[in-house]
Amino acid sequence: MVVSHAANADSFKVTLPSDQEIQMTRLFSAPRHLVFDAMTIPDQVRQWWGRLGEDYTVPVCEADLRVGGRWRYVSRHPWGEATRYGEYQEFTPPSRLVYTQKFDELPGTVTVVTSVFAEEGAKTRLTITVRYQSVMMRDKVLAGGMSSIAGISYDALEDVLATLQRGRP
Repeated sequence: MVVSHAANADSFKVTLPSDQEIQMTRLFSAPRHLVFDAMTIPDQVRQWWGRLGEDYTVPVCEADLRVGGRWRYVSRHPWGEATRYGEYQEFTPPSRLVYTQKFDELPGTVTVVTSVFAEEGAKTRLTITVRYQSVMMRDKVLAGGMSSIAGISYDALEDVLATLQRGRP
């Protein structure tokens, strides 16, 4: 496992609350409105989502931020591209976000992602629950390194939040 020196990296936890779910929690050193914005506004998402190294970019990041609105992210990495897309089912800034997620590389797979942003003093605890269609799909995603990828991405998000709080784009 990669050792991180990012603030709050040790607060990242992954649990399995049911046979079809993965839950991730992470504390961020920022108010929840900033965390919510960094997780939804495309220009901010591009800076951290799936950014596992210098060779990783997000050339496409689109979001229609409303219930029924669609989103689409394309990440480019050393092995090619990966596309994620879906539709917002609930959009309640800055406390809750629920959306479907589909994967081009896994046709027919649909997950439901619920993100809850809770204030803890001057920090925000993000809890994301991803519900898969089956235990087999959940286990396949875990075996593919989802926990490590999310941890690295959330470290990058922590850096983006620090920059936003200092007032620099």
